[in-house]
Amino acid sequence: MNFNYDYEPTEFSKSVLAGVFAGIATTLAVLIYNFIYRGISGFSLSDIVNVSSVIFVSVLLLTIGGFIFHLFHHYVKQGTLVFIVVSVILTILSIYMIMGVERSPNPVMAAQFKKLMLGVVIITGAFWSFGIPYLFNSDKI
Repeated sequence: MNFNYDYEPTEFSKSVLAGVFAGIATTLAVLIYNFIYRGISGFSLSDIVNVSSVIFVSVLLLTIGGFIFHLFHHYVKQGTLVFIVVSVILTILSIYMIMGVERSPNPVMAAQFKKLMLGVVIITGAFWSFGIPYLFNSDKI
């Protein structure tokens, strides 16, 4: 049997697959950052940022990002550039919002949580802003 499926991928399928692959890459990057940061800082709270939440949220967010990228790319003139600009602005706003979070009354733990979340947001924002467009334009997807 020959299972060779020759088909031309659609713009939508490439966008969503770019989001899925970017989500997997984001998950790995955030898990590595999480492991290294916790090892260096000794931060132990894991109610919000833990392995299962990172895996679920990263893949889900970036898959949604692939769908949103499709909307920008398909319906907006110079949609890729607009998507990148809007995504970077949203990432910067998220960073600003993280700076105001007080996770713990203990100032050391509060600062450690902010640093952990800042890394997670920066990594996720970078893959959302640049990873999805890059993977979309890659011929390997």
